[in-house]
This record gives sequence, structure tokens and C-alpha cells, in this order.
Amino acid sequence: MSSRTSALESPKASGDALEAHLIQSFDALEYVGDRTATWHDARTTTLLEPAESLPFYGIVVVEPGVPVEIKGCQIETSNGSGSTRGRFYVKREAHSRLLEAGGMYLFVVYIPRPGLPQVARAIVPATIVDELLSGRWYDVGGPRSENEVAKLAWSHVIDPETVDSSVTVGDRP
Repeated sequence: MSSRTSALESPKASGDALEAHLIQSFDALEYVGDRTATWHDARTTTLLEPAESLPFYGIVVVEPGVPVEIKGCQIETSNGSGSTRGRFYVKREAHSRLLEAGGMYLFVVYIPRPGLPQVARAIVPATIVDELLSGRWYDVGGPRSENEVAKLAWSHVIDPETVDSSVTVGDRP
């Protein structure tokens, strides 16, 4: 990390902050620490239903006891010469475990500034994400905790027409 980058701006720190915020925001979510499971961040404790601030894709409710992996990405990221839509980074082994358990992804698109304002969210079953990740897996190599990963642009999950970067999720009518 360069001296110009704060800890909050690191992907890990941003992810941890988003996870904590979302788990505190939804009563039906309970934190799951890495000592318990490294393949998901939360589980539902009661019925989780869609809301204006949390749309569901492909399902109508999430039953209690379902594992939930929280994935965040920036609304835009640099691609060298310009910018492109941010991407969710998915580890194959964790995805496989979530898929086997009938789990869900809670995807969050945020703006990289203090407070990490969220401009879009979606709950998506791992089975649907599995279809979206088909053909996107690649080997990482080197001394990493995962061997295979995939990247998925947020626009493959959330309709860009529904995202307004000037309006945070909680402020939508």
C-alpha cells in the first residue's frame, strides 16, 4: 500500500467496513467470523425479505439459516487509460462452498470516499451467480490463499439504468 493510500481505501478495509455496516443495518443478518467460516460473512437469523434498499434477484425471500457472502465493488475503477465499471472479485473455493450450501450473495456498489456511500445493492442466489461466472475463472498463481478467481462487473448483476451515483441506497424514494 502506498503512503498515499489510507487503510480505509484498501479493498480489504473497504470490504470489512461494508460488511459491518450491512450486518448492522439488517436485523435478519448475523455476523459469521473467519474462525467459523471463511466462505461467507453472515447468515440469516430470521426471514429476510426484499426492500427498496435491498432488491432480490431470482428469489422472493431468504429463509433463516442461509449463508450470505457480502461482496462490494467501486462504482468505477481505473483500467489504465480511463475507467470502467467496478468488479466483484469471487474466489472459486468459497463460491463452491456457498453454492453447495444454497447460499446467497449480497452485492454492494459503492463510491470510494469517506463513509463508502452505497449506490446499489442486490441479493442474488449463488446458483445464478454461478451461471454469470461461467467461463470467467482464471488461475491466480503466486503465494495467494486462492488458486482460481473470477471477476464480475456489477452491471452483469445490477441494471445500470437503476443506479444513480448521486443517490445513495438509503435515500431512494
